Amino acid sequence: MLQELSQKTIIDLATGRLELVTAEDVDLDAYCDFAARANPKRGFLIVSKVLGRHLPARPAAMREAMDAMAARIATDLPGPVAFLGMAETATALGQGVFAAWQARNPAREAVYLQSSRQRARGAEVIARFEEGHSHATSHLVQIADPAIRKLAASARSLVIVDDECSTGKTFVAAAEALVGAMPLVERIETVCITDWSDRGYLDAMPRPSAARAIVEGRMDWTAAAVQPAVPELAAASNAPGAAPASGMASRTGLLASEAATRAPVRAAPGERVLVLGEGEHSYEALRVAEEIERYGGIAAVQCITRSPALLGGAMASRSTFADSYGSGAPCFLYNMLGHAPDRVLVVTEVAAGQQTETEAALAALGSAVPVEVVLCHYAAEG
Repeated sequence: MLQELSQKTIIDLATGRLELVTAEDVDLDAYCDFAARANPKRGFLIVSKVLGRHLPARPAAMREAMDAMAARIATDLPGPVAFLGMAETATALGQGVFAAWQARNPAREAVYLQSSRQRARGAEVIARFEEGHSHATSHLVQIADPAIRKLAASARSLVIVDDECSTGKTFVAAAEALVGAMPLVERIETVCITDWSDRGYLDAMPRPSAARAIVEGRMDWTAAAVQPAVPELAAASNAPGAAPASGMASRTGLLASEAATRAPVRAAPGERVLVLGEGEHSYEALRVAEEIERYGGIAAVQCITRSPALLGGAMASRSTFADSYGSGAPCFLYNMLGHAPDRVLVVTEVAAGQQTETEAALAALGSAVPVEVVLCHYAAEG
């Protein structure tokens, strides 16, 4: 159990009241904001400021959070070590934590896996699990390369990366599914930006486990007596999409963090550029933002996402997009003008109608800044 939690934060949302308790020295505002979810399963959303999804995040702040999480992982985990990044919100975060951990442990044997809501053709599904409160509950863990499958099966430690933990039930579900495919796992660590579970789920984990987070605390949620008109989730919200044949390798297993084959990007000194990832394809958006800043541009990262939220709180605006992966699920982009961009880049692994949709979304918000699409391809590992 956590000790010395004395700082209380109360957030009133249209759907209810959220009470958070943290240590007195925690600067909660540096890491998160809050919003009401358009989801009858759970009425609140912890909105990270360093994730690069719902709010614009500077690339340096994202990398700092990733390194801070990697630094908290135990140094004595038995190897090989398997990492799992959780779809869709923590896919860039998971790969970034994996990269930071490898930089700290260059001699350790490790593999990176990622849960997904897109089916990768020709890959083996080694595990499935459910995220009960989510807009999209079903997760697939897939591996394409037999050598990576062999390494994953020999893993003795498992590190699960997510952006936020409320109850820990999803961590338990993921761990139970993965130890079935990794029978030699002896220890598990969960790592996130904010953890409100009070570590209460650890006893339910299938192996001895530890919880790591930048911000830890407790949470109490009280739903409003009179709820706003929260829409039912769209019928396609949990539908799987199809990963492109040249799509990111992280969806089917990596031995090192990946980089896309794509056109180079440029920026003028001082130019403000918003870089948009798309769904699970978000790590390359961070890399593009870093490239822009090397030219002197001022970059921020966000992501088109399936996550449904209500306007208000952290959500100043909401734009609607089609799912490029063909599932039919509704997708959204929040706070599109929060970075005050001079230009928008959409970083995608699927050529679809992103430019037209982004231009229309900007026009609806009263902006006519130029939009470019950066199409990414990935070579299979090995």
